[in-house]
Amino acid sequence: MNAAIVIPICCVCNRVRKHVQAVNREEPWDTLEVFLRTHHLSSGEYQLTHIYCPDCAMQFRKLHSIDGPISRQDSILSRSDNNAANTILDVFTTVQKCDLDMLVRACPTLTWNQVFSEVDRLSRVGQLRLSYLGHGQYSVELPVTSEVPVMARI
Repeated sequence: MNAAIVIPICCVCNRVRKHVQAVNREEPWDTLEVFLRTHHLSSGEYQLTHIYCPDCAMQFRKLHSIDGPISRQDSILSRSDNNAANTILDVFTTVQKCDLDMLVRACPTLTWNQVFSEVDRLSRVGQLRLSYLGHGQYSVELPVTSEVPVMARI
């Protein structure tokens, strides 16, 4: 696909960054539907690139920050992330490899964004291997060196 426009979309909240330079240094973000309507774009005229919007990036930094005191809510969210990792890793006790959509279906207690975010984190720490198959499809598997899933670190 040779798209003329690449649209940055937040991988957590699905808002897109507008192509307008903000005067006050704050980036304007909106829904994909509004962006496409405003710029009169059809499905073949753009590609999406996944990033974090400033709000979600700040939440991510708060959740994974090791500096400063941890609030009760941050502690609860951190435990839920650990539960997400364990849920995802449990899937690999029965399968060797699956695509990302199959993994989402195998984890019905998690949202697509939770699975995507946790698979991204687990692949960065070497507990999962994520491979791009093309056409928006990803393969998820245990790393070659791992025989059984390793429990997620807190």
